[in-house]
Amino acid sequence: MELIVKETRARFDTEAVKMGYALYAKHASWDNGRTGVVTAVTDTTIIAMFHPGIGNVINHFAIPVSEVERGEWDVRWSADLSEVNELKATEGEE
Repeated sequence: MELIVKETRARFDTEAVKMGYALYAKHASWDNGRTGVVTAVTDTTIIAMFHPGIGNVINHFAIPVSEVERGEWDVRWSADLSEVNELKATEGEE
């Protein structure tokens, strides 16, 4: 019996998007996307801070790699807005 399980899994490239990057994201279930700033990136999750439109309030949303892999997210990100990277959601991707 093996102690280590070797498997292939999706993960975020933490060199492609980093804390402080500008981000626009829209989940397939949302009517409108949200713009914000990346506050954390791990190999499984991106966390972005956004202003929900009320007073001095900020909020966060998480983008799990599993949902991105299933094509549920449109995501655009940039370090300085001179070059914007984009990942489009794909409907029906398996």
